[in-house]
Amino acid sequence: MLKTLGICFLLAVVTPSAHAALEGIQSHDLDRKVQACTDFYEFANGTWRAENPVPTSLPRWSRRVASHNDNWHRQQRVLEAAAGKKDWPQGSSQQVAGDFYASCMDEAAVEAADIVPLEPLLAQINQARTLADVERSIRRLHDIAIAAGFYSSSTPGYHDPLHFVAAFTAAGLGLPDRDYYSSKEPRFVQARDKYLAHVVTVLMLGGVSEAQARTVAPDILSLERRLAAASMDGATAADPIATDHMMTFEQLKALAPHFDWEAYFDEAGLPRIPVNVAEPEFMRQFDTELVQTPVATWKAYLEWHLLEAASPSLAARFVQESANFKDRFPGNATQIKGRAQACVESTDSLFGDALAQEYVKIYFPPAAKAKAQEMVRNLRAALREQFVAVQWMAPKTKEVALQKLAATDVQVGYPDHWRDYSAVHVRRDALWLNVVAGRRFNVEQDRRQVGKPTSRDFWLPTPTPSSADGYLIVELNKMVLPAGLLQPPFFNPDATDAVNYGAFGIAVAHDLTHFIDSLGAANDVQGYPTDWWTDADRQQFKQRSQCVVDQFDDYFIEPGIHLEGERVLGEAVADLAGVHIAYAALRQSMRNHPVPVVDGFTPEQQFFISWGQATGASMTPEAQRRFISSDPHPVPRFRVIGPLANSPQFQHAFACKGSARMVRPAAKRCEAW
Repeated sequence: MLKTLGICFLLAVVTPSAHAALEGIQSHDLDRKVQACTDFYEFANGTWRAENPVPTSLPRWSRRVASHNDNWHRQQRVLEAAAGKKDWPQGSSQQVAGDFYASCMDEAAVEAADIVPLEPLLAQINQARTLADVERSIRRLHDIAIAAGFYSSSTPGYHDPLHFVAAFTAAGLGLPDRDYYSSKEPRFVQARDKYLAHVVTVLMLGGVSEAQARTVAPDILSLERRLAAASMDGATAADPIATDHMMTFEQLKALAPHFDWEAYFDEAGLPRIPVNVAEPEFMRQFDTELVQTPVATWKAYLEWHLLEAASPSLAARFVQESANFKDRFPGNATQIKGRAQACVESTDSLFGDALAQEYVKIYFPPAAKAKAQEMVRNLRAALREQFVAVQWMAPKTKEVALQKLAATDVQVGYPDHWRDYSAVHVRRDALWLNVVAGRRFNVEQDRRQVGKPTSRDFWLPTPTPSSADGYLIVELNKMVLPAGLLQPPFFNPDATDAVNYGAFGIAVAHDLTHFIDSLGAANDVQGYPTDWWTDADRQQFKQRSQCVVDQFDDYFIEPGIHLEGERVLGEAVADLAGVHIAYAALRQSMRNHPVPVVDGFTPEQQFFISWGQATGASMTPEAQRRFISSDPHPVPRFRVIGPLANSPQFQHAFACKGSARMVRPAAKRCEAW
């Protein structure tokens, strides 16, 4: 974006102004030896990537990833401030978050308590003599969010997304999915061996003799293997249609007649209205195991899952074993998290709203929220304007698309109403009891939703408002952008509008299109499963998008290995649309809020450079090879340059010649809509 006359972009030169305080792009990240019109990716972030190699424990690295990883430090500062004071009002967000964090960081107290806090639950499990006793223990574990045998939670209904239903899912397996239990591939065999050793170790740490642990661990694995054999594979389990099995309370009882559903619903306070059983075959197998598996094996299984769930909150020997297994196998990380990070994450998981209420006071004040909301309104308006002009889509289809766009709920920063923790008792000296209190509170909150309307202010329990992860619920026309996500370089209220529209704006516009593209075509305005695209619409879209398929098929990560255009089509089209829509929104915004030239770059140049810097990332060659065969997004390099090569606005901003490498010939330029 910068440099001399005669290379393929225009260098703007201005004197400092009153706007100089606004932040522009990261000028140090630029590789000024490269021309923007030749290789914009290298130009926008080449120096940063050269100076910031991928850490050995990660597959990729970027400013966005670094900010995401550093978010826990922001959360930590909030918690340390809250924990530093001991006289907050009982039940206030400061008291709950601060005292929980303090109890987690008090390693001496945790070591002194050892396993004693678990003894009541362990005693109940060990005293079981009958199937009824086993089922009672299963209910007690479910009350504190420990999955055993199966699990239940509330979710918006597939057929009635305006209300929550109780969903019963396959759960209670210690390994990721059924392949880990059955496949003969060496990596899965190795996983089972390590898991078995882990079960033995944790049981021994919990007071079981070595002989007994080695006897019961294979029985636990066998029970889980039989349950896993009746479960769906990961892809099928994620399919809302394949997991749609609504049934009445009486049908649920008939499906698994040996489980006391009357007691389960009574104690959980669940209404006897239709529920969804995601995997009926799994539930049948669970029922079979209730009568065929010895009570002794069930007791060992329940003790194991209690100890495993509690391990991160117990003495150091449990924490170390848990971390060794979870973080170092099967490849999640190579560096074990420190105590502070683990305690921050635990606080966020259990008392997310308490932490977030304090987090947003510092890191996402009202002015930042108002700014982000204004941008979302502008982006929505720009997308609507573009869609009104679409000619190839059937009028009725376009009408529904515009209705969905108007109805799409974008939650920015944090909810309008926080959770009330006034009834939760959190102490500074009892970590496991605090964990139980948090788990129980969240389970009770979740269960109370069943049968009630899905409010517009509805947020999932995780990611929390201070989390660095956002999400879409396409079925509900809902986008959630937590305050922890809306941090530099993704969103910066102190930066120019051009910088923010180039990062945050393109990302939001990208996701808005998903509610009305072929992905969102499966659900109507209210979220009901309705295919509102016509066959002619799909055919037109396929013909128009073939241009994108061809473009990305021709992008190589190394000789002989190229992207799969069909795989990345949906995300590449959304990127193409996102760039166009966000640029239009910026131009419209500039009519009332002019953007200054900063560091010699025009607003238009800042916009495109911001996209290149927010999206650019270093990836190891191995990670890139895995990525192109499994992820629906293009790799960072081609995600940046792909849409820009089709953009006349980019060509104009940098005065690129028609023959420049970053400019696709007019006859080959792709359009999103």
